[in-house]
Parts: sequence; C-alpha cells; structure tokens
Amino acid sequence: MNVWILQTGEPLHIDAGNPRPMRAINLANALVEAGHKVILWSSAFYHQEKRHRSLGAPRIIVSPQLEIRLIPSSGYERNIGLGRLWDHAILALNLKQQLKQETSLPDVAFIGYPPIETAVVMTGWLSARGVPSLLDLKDQWPSLFLDAMPVGLRAVGRLALWPYFHYSKVAMRQATGLSSMADSFLQWGLDFLGREKSPNDGVFPLTSPSLPLGEDKLREARLWWDKQGICAEDCTLRLVFIGSHMSVFDFTPVRDAAVSFAQRGMSVQFVICGDGGFSTQLRSMMANIPNVFFPGWVDRAQIETLAERSHAAMTPYRNIDNFTKNLPNKVIDALSLGLPILSPLQGEVANLISKHGVGLRYGTDSGKSLVQCIEILMDHPALRQQISMNALNLYQEKFSFERVYGGLVKHLEALSLKKRPGA
Repeated sequence: MNVWILQTGEPLHIDAGNPRPMRAINLANALVEAGHKVILWSSAFYHQEKRHRSLGAPRIIVSPQLEIRLIPSSGYERNIGLGRLWDHAILALNLKQQLKQETSLPDVAFIGYPPIETAVVMTGWLSARGVPSLLDLKDQWPSLFLDAMPVGLRAVGRLALWPYFHYSKVAMRQATGLSSMADSFLQWGLDFLGREKSPNDGVFPLTSPSLPLGEDKLREARLWWDKQGICAEDCTLRLVFIGSHMSVFDFTPVRDAAVSFAQRGMSVQFVICGDGGFSTQLRSMMANIPNVFFPGWVDRAQIETLAERSHAAMTPYRNIDNFTKNLPNKVIDALSLGLPILSPLQGEVANLISKHGVGLRYGTDSGKSLVQCIEILMDHPALRQQISMNALNLYQEKFSFERVYGGLVKHLEALSLKKRPGA
C-alpha cells in the first residue's frame, strides 16, 4: 500500500537527540516493516522543543519507503493559549495549499486528531477523492476546553467554541473510521458523532517498541544514576514519574507523601524526571523536601536502569474525562517496565488495576491515600513482586508493540479495500 499519515505535535525520524517514538514514528515504522510505503505529513514546528524544524515545506526522503513532508505554521510558546490556536489555523491553511498540488493518491490514510483544523482539511480532501481514512482520537477537543472553564461559564464557552464543535463532527463524519487508545475513549468519539461502532473503528493503545540496548549503554546509564545520588540499594522504596510536567497532573498528594515520609525519617525517594511548562511551579512545590529528586530529561537507557532500581510508577493524572476514559501512555509505560502503578484515576485505569492487579489506587473514592498505598508496598514485598509480575504479563498479553501495531497495520490494510469505485 501507499499510506499517508498526518500526525502533528510529535517527534519525527529527522529530529536529533534520539526522541521517544510516539504514534507517528511507531506507525510509520510498522508499516514500512510490513512492506508498505509511507508519506508522513507533519508540522514544521516542533511542539516538544517549541522551535521550527523548517520555515518552508520541504519533502525529506528518509528511506526508499518513507518520506516526510513538513507543513509550515506560525509556532507558539505555550501549550495552552491563543497562539497555539492561531498556529493550528495557519497549519490547516498551508496543508490545504499543499494538497492542491497533489496529483497522486494514497490507498489509505491515518489522521491524528487533534488538531481539529488539519483533521477536517485532510479528511475532506481524501473523502472527496474516495480515499478511506482512519481518524485517531487522542484528546477530547473541543470538549476538553470546556472542562477547563468554571461551570458557570461553560454555556458561554460552548457558544464561543461552536465552530470547533462543528468542524470536529465534520472531520469525524468525513473519516471512514475512528480509532483511539481505549474503549471508553472511542465511545466518546462515537457518542460525540452520534453513531454506533462499526468494523471500520478500532482501539489501539499508545505503546512503544522494546528496543534492545547494548550493555555499554546500560552500564553508562547506571553510573549516571549513581552520580545523581539515585543508587541501587540506598532506600527502602523508590517511586518514579517520567514525562512532561503539565498542569494535567496533580502532584499535591505526591508532595504530601514525600513530606510525610521525610518527617518520619523513612527511606522513601520520589524521582520526578522530565521537564515542561509546569516545571517551575512543580519545583517550587517540592522545594526543600530532601527525598524528592529532579534529574531532568532521561533517555531510554536511563529509564530502563532507573526502573531496575525503583519499586513503583506514579501516574498522578487529574480525574477529567480526557484521562478517565483513556489509557494514558504513562500507564502502559509502567506496565512495560514491570512497575506497579500508583494512580488516582477512575474509569479505564481503575478497571485495569482492579481486574489485573497491576497497581494501587489512591484518592477519595478509593478509600486510601497515596501514603497508605506506599506503605502497603513497603510492608508487603511479596505483594509488590506479584503486582510487578502482573504488570509485565499484562503488557505482553495486551499492550506489546507487535500486537498493537501489527493489529493497526492489518486494520489499515482492510480499510484500504473500502476505496470507492473510480477513486
């Protein structure tokens, strides 16, 4: 097949620094491995680093089977704000201009959603030409914008956001099928669109490949952690968070737990890796707490060697629809590393923990605090080991890269057969 992928806001094959693969890289690689040709459309603006990869619209040949096409836009400084909305509008206009120059068609397309604007442009262009497409729902835009507003302002907010609600439904209607990371999240999209699930729809979690690392890299990473003061045998329990620092996480229970164990002189460490727009507030919140560490961004070898010397993963998402109906990638990452999950999330993650015994929940509805969950892991090492084994087993059974992306490739192959006659 010739497959188009439209996925903005993610690292690409051409980015320096060995970025973590996400949907775009992972799907492109899986398709190429299966023998297909891929054109990957993405933004020239690099969301993670807030810089322009290019000011033009270059076409970059990565390999005989993979081409990347960049779409210019204005860029933005903050993840939430009018600057980002303006960037997405410009991005969609430039995509529309680039599509006017296209003379060849793909057999099928995979389109990331959001942004809403590029999704509606691409699904419309493909639909008009009879090309089937799969719209991949990753965030509940524009509903997510309303969730951030005070309840009393949501009616006004919905009116102001009406164009986004309208174009979201247009994009979903123009796509041949919808996909998402969890059953509840896909159901949100179907409910939003007002239709039943069909064979064209599917659920494909956000998982990553387990790439073998050389022993030299692992040894170097272990030495690096030793220099950071995160040693293998220097605490009773070590809890980790790895990812972007964003306001969608509630670190207040983490801070309270860290203070509690520090005041009692108990050997519990909290390692918060990564960086982001919420980093300044987060570091201020954790200031002068001696058992909290901020090592910054870490690579794959450092993640794996940190997991070797850690006992649980913190996934402190806020309980909003965008996450309760979802299986966030940090949850799946924890499973792949064999780390028990500590989460306040209701919904999909709560069901996963309850059904498969892969972690512990805290929060008002769970009847336990984060401190109590940590104490359970401390006092019951055999239980901790069992939870760890459950996590690894579940990852292999349901979330392995080969299973998930192999299924997604087969889904796209089947979808390509639905091209309308004469297209």
